[in-house]
Amino acid sequence: MNKNFKRLIHLAAMMLFLSACSVWGIGSQAETQIAPTTVAYHTLLNKPLHDRVMVDFLAENSCSSANQFLLCQDIGMALWIDSDQVEIVYLYLNNTQGFAPYKGEIPFGLKFYDTMGAVEYKLKKQGVGKGGLPDSGETPDHMHYLATYKQAGLSILYNSPFADEDANIYAILLSN
Repeated sequence: MNKNFKRLIHLAAMMLFLSACSVWGIGSQAETQIAPTTVAYHTLLNKPLHDRVMVDFLAENSCSSANQFLLCQDIGMALWIDSDQVEIVYLYLNNTQGFAPYKGEIPFGLKFYDTMGAVEYKLKKQGVGKGGLPDSGETPDHMHYLATYKQAGLSILYNSPFADEDANIYAILLSN
């Protein structure tokens, strides 16, 4: 199966799952909990679930299992699992469907407030994509535009159903 198509299927499944489960309770415990540890996304990619780093990460961040996903809402991450290892890391940069904003380092110097135009400019300066432009772009759910940079293992989901230089980043998907 084409790797990009596989990513698109996973993204669509994740978005449908999150839409179906978007009723999130806000308990009084949220104010008394200790802040979860911020973990660099790249330390999780291709890690088997039984690896000590993964076991500690999952325990420290109260990640919950949902089909092939591990949802780490308190730190703004979701992990797609295949063959008992992390294949794709999703970073949610804003308060999105129950996910706190990811506070760790974002790849390629991107910022949570970057528009598509700013992203393309930054990636062009670093030689990513076709002069900063994605290798492919599509609309997986009629609400978001997905720009994929194959060589970098980077896909960016924007809050617009089409390529719009003023669209903001909704989520970032990373793979190897």
